[in-house]
Amino acid sequence: MNQTRSMLLKNKLLFWTLNLALLLVVGCSRKSVVSSSGGNMGDDIARVRPRFEYKEPVAKKAEPKKTAPATTPQPATDKPLYVNKKLDLALDSLSRQNKSIKYISGYRIQIYVGNVRQEADAAKSYVYLAFPDLTPYVSYSQPTYRVKVGDFIHRSDAEQYLEQVKSQYSSAVILADRVEIKKSLMINSTVE
Repeated sequence: MNQTRSMLLKNKLLFWTLNLALLLVVGCSRKSVVSSSGGNMGDDIARVRPRFEYKEPVAKKAEPKKTAPATTPQPATDKPLYVNKKLDLALDSLSRQNKSIKYISGYRIQIYVGNVRQEADAAKSYVYLAFPDLTPYVSYSQPTYRVKVGDFIHRSDAEQYLEQVKSQYSSAVILADRVEIKKSLMINSTVE
């Protein structure tokens, strides 16, 4: 039994050794690559190159400047006014376009999230009394009420109010939201 087992091991070892040697010989053999261009790298292509003749540039002699007689100044041409008119038209169209934008990405403070409408209304009343310059927004997505406060363009402005709101609502957080530009400009950025 041991003799057959050792014979099998020797055969397997011999088999794998031959396969490894064959793989080594095949992998290390030099391979020839057939070139698809059919040409040799040493071909002379000088006959197809373009030829140019070099001409030395001729230096011109500087002519003495003539002084012009004093003349009366002529009126300015209309070109600067034409450019100014085009610029005014472009600025007016940009101004009209900017006036049509009402919302911008900003921040609001969420002070209440819950299922009780009376508590949402109480949070809204608190904001009206404590922070008259902030606008409360109540939203309802069944069964949850959310009360968000303010229209802040910068997060730092919202963080100033957050400290004061947390005294009443400790779970208040700042959330990214779409805010009204006009209302955000009316918020007093310096909080006592």
